[in-house]
Amino acid sequence: MATLRRVETPLDGSGLALWVWEGLTASETGTPVLCGVYPDKAVQLLGTFGGNVLIEGSLDPDGVVWATLSDPQGNALSAITAAKVEQVLEHAYLIRPSAGAGVVDVDVWLLLTTGGR
Repeated sequence: MATLRRVETPLDGSGLALWVWEGLTASETGTPVLCGVYPDKAVQLLGTFGGNVLIEGSLDPDGVVWATLSDPQGNALSAITAAKVEQVLEHAYLIRPSAGAGVVDVDVWLLLTTGGR
């Protein structure tokens, strides 16, 4: 089961938050992160894939309705099968990763910023 934790950085308190889901495995969905106050979002994925990972967002405060998010070029953040860093286009209230069948052990980092200091 993936562990979600907030990562402390020297920039905490300056409009930046860093989160990581560690050890995402097959058919697992990560705990959502509340990120509506942060307009700028980026994700980094690394680890042993063996399957697809996708990044989902929701505007529903209850986290019932989810949709796959996109990068700034309009490409869906789905079917991710290798390490990469991507900006998130949409401004979601909640964000979470989801792993497909075959995913072995993937860490997903989420960087949130207010866009200024």
